[in-house]
Amino acid sequence: MNVLFYPRRRAPEQRGGDWLALQETIRALEPLGVRATISTDPTLDLAPFDIVHLYSLGDPYSALEYALNVLRQQKPFVVTPIYWRHHQWLDARLRPTPNHPEYALDALSDAERAQVHQLIQLEENLYTGVHQFILRAAARVFILSHAEGEILRADFGVRAEQMRVTHNGVAAAYAHGDAERFLAAHSIPARDFVLCVARVEERKNSLGVIRAWREENVPLVFVGRAPDEAYLQMCRAEAGAHVYFCGALSPDQVADACAAAKVHVMASWWEEQGMAALEAGIAGCNLVMTQNSPGREYFGDACFTCDPADARSIHDAIRAALDAPRNSALAAHIRETFTWERAANTLRDAYAAAQNTAPASIDPFALINLTAQLRELWHIKHREHLRLSDAAAQQAAWLEQLEAIQAQRRRRRVKLDALPFVQNITAWLERRG
Repeated sequence: MNVLFYPRRRAPEQRGGDWLALQETIRALEPLGVRATISTDPTLDLAPFDIVHLYSLGDPYSALEYALNVLRQQKPFVVTPIYWRHHQWLDARLRPTPNHPEYALDALSDAERAQVHQLIQLEENLYTGVHQFILRAAARVFILSHAEGEILRADFGVRAEQMRVTHNGVAAAYAHGDAERFLAAHSIPARDFVLCVARVEERKNSLGVIRAWREENVPLVFVGRAPDEAYLQMCRAEAGAHVYFCGALSPDQVADACAAAKVHVMASWWEEQGMAALEAGIAGCNLVMTQNSPGREYFGDACFTCDPADARSIHDAIRAALDAPRNSALAAHIRETFTWERAANTLRDAYAAAQNTAPASIDPFALINLTAQLRELWHIKHREHLRLSDAAAQQAAWLEQLEAIQAQRRRRRVKLDALPFVQNITAWLERRG
């Protein structure tokens, strides 16, 4: 069976959790006779493939292009949406509070603030609209948790018979890290610290965790790349001496970090699942998860939950996890329950059934609505791009003028500095003559 995987367009370069999960899924599918191809080409000829698998709808722009290519070529397709509601994050962005001053737009005019809010809402509407369009046409929908399935049913009307649960797996190697090696490599003073393996970014609520743990002395260690330099600098500005930023590490180094830590925290605005929590859990860490996740479904009562908008909630969950004894049963539960092989078997069987499903047709009214949303977004962003380009060109012209003035002043200063020397030489020559 030949399967084409369509990931997020930037997934191969960003190498986030969805990309790593896709790689593991493909490795587990190969022994089952599934030949997988990955592409980000929205015009690809799909004739060689038996079925197409859209893997993550996190980027609505590329997801819509992929879906239209599949529908045009009348191929059966399945989808792993990796979805969770964004309501709490959206509310924080549109109505910032003193707890999250990074979302305040006080430096902008009322008109500029209104435009920012309009763009946020439009992009959220497009995100949900693309999900609606694709999920209704998919032959099968693979969910990472039963909780995700309930949300998809409530928000988009996805039918129970469409859905199959495919929990993510975890590699056993994460249970065998070297704690002392990590402590020595990163100058962490002691074991049993608080660890967060995730991108340092807004969605992961890194600032919220730093603020929540501000008054504590137990080290807080971040492992992961920082795609937004401005956000990283905000984090560094608010971090105390007990906060460490280790950057992106290899899987072996992540395993070492998990072996050295006592608690792993993911206080994200939302988490569809959180592979890092599985990796930390199998290594023996106590787990803190955002309430906007299926943490309890995966980890049961062994998981401490927190409200990402509430610093006290984050602090208290971390403190409770630190004070609790390590839960050895959690690692065993993860090792036995969450395997890539189990997910691959579910996928293989669903692919075979989906091949016999009649290709879906394009919903013209939904497509017209999405096109209108895209046009409105493009118009606003294009207009803002032109304004910023004009401002940048004007600033460049000013800089050029300033550099010309400085160069002219330097030339004058050289002439003035040389004048006494020339006068002295001239006087000496006159005396000699």
